[in-house]
Amino acid sequence: MRMSGMRWPSCATCWKPAPGTWTRSSSAPRSPDREPGDSMASKNTARVYWAAALRRLKRLRGQETDPYLPLPSGTVLSPYPGHKHDIDRAEPRLASSRHETLDAKAWQREARQKLAELMGWPFTRPPVTLTRAMDWVEVAPGVKRRAFYLRVRPETDIAVHLLWKDGLAEELAGLAPVYLHLAGSTSGAHVAWGEAKLPIDYQRLGLGADMALQAVEKGYLAAAVEQLGFGEREERTLKPRSPHRLTDAANHALLLGRTLMGEKCWDLSATIDWLLTTDALPVAIDPARINLFGHSSGGSNAFFAAALDDRIAGVLCSGSIGRFRDTIGGRRAEGGELVIPGLINWLEAEDIAALIAPRPFVGLSGSADHIFPFAGVEEVVNAARPFYERLGAAEHINAVRTEGPHRYYPPESWDAWEKWIDLKG
Repeated sequence: MRMSGMRWPSCATCWKPAPGTWTRSSSAPRSPDREPGDSMASKNTARVYWAAALRRLKRLRGQETDPYLPLPSGTVLSPYPGHKHDIDRAEPRLASSRHETLDAKAWQREARQKLAELMGWPFTRPPVTLTRAMDWVEVAPGVKRRAFYLRVRPETDIAVHLLWKDGLAEELAGLAPVYLHLAGSTSGAHVAWGEAKLPIDYQRLGLGADMALQAVEKGYLAAAVEQLGFGEREERTLKPRSPHRLTDAANHALLLGRTLMGEKCWDLSATIDWLLTTDALPVAIDPARINLFGHSSGGSNAFFAAALDDRIAGVLCSGSIGRFRDTIGGRRAEGGELVIPGLINWLEAEDIAALIAPRPFVGLSGSADHIFPFAGVEEVVNAARPFYERLGAAEHINAVRTEGPHRYYPPESWDAWEKWIDLKG
């Protein structure tokens, strides 16, 4: 294998050009229409290609080395150690455990206000308007889905998919409970009603990811909300876009003084605004039984949404709970989904859970979950339980351990849901 006019080097630094090619001291005459800089630019371009080819060859052979090593002895030049040092020593100023003498409700008002400020979540939102409503389509025997596209901010629509079972209104003989669903980050909300659009969806559906469809069978009006950045709401306008599907949205939100998670919670609150005011529902709903389920990315969204919006009666977060210093602060922050500037200086995960009190909260995770291990769920729940006790609701916060990796756990989730979440069911 040869490059034009050059031989492969025997080492990284001592190569020689083939006869007749340029050298650093070459005095070959220049073309009269070329400037001196053109020759140097051409030489530098050749060097770039040569160095890139050599580096690629080394990588293929497993011989690539860090060109900056060794670093000066005693120096710490990587960014992470300094950040981790400060994260580990951060003392949240509004930690619920540090304000035990303050009235519990007063603490919640102050902490919720600060959280909304940090996230860019508005207590007062523009009215939700309907952009488009699709026809009902059957997704399973007797079960239909209808998609609604709602304008929640200027030039921003969200997708809400309602699922309903024929004849359920007669069976309920009253107001229908609502099951809000936020899917994980693999593809999109469509897995919630059992549809596969991408190859990985078949694996997820084999594990029971069609939770909204299951909810309908259990007597709920299900609303599957497409998360910002996923499925239908993946970035399709910006070209080129960043490799990770959430990076651009997260950065642009920060420019506006908002956060990606804040906007996702805004979308969910706007969904509730619409559910409580629209006449497009197939049945009247019970505003006291609007409960929320989220898995993985959807679970993180559900966790913050329930802390901010007390119209959410109860929340089950699957594969998504852990202390911030151990999760987002202890690993790569891919995509920026959980980046909330200054959060760790004010609140930890147990304080977010305390904002949900006295409403039911369940954190569920697998024993081998590599993203949100059960030990982290248990730590958060145990740290938040004293605040629940202050409100006389110690039994409303629970950690559920399942056996297995990071995935959906339908049987265990429904057991916890029926035992602790939908208390009026």
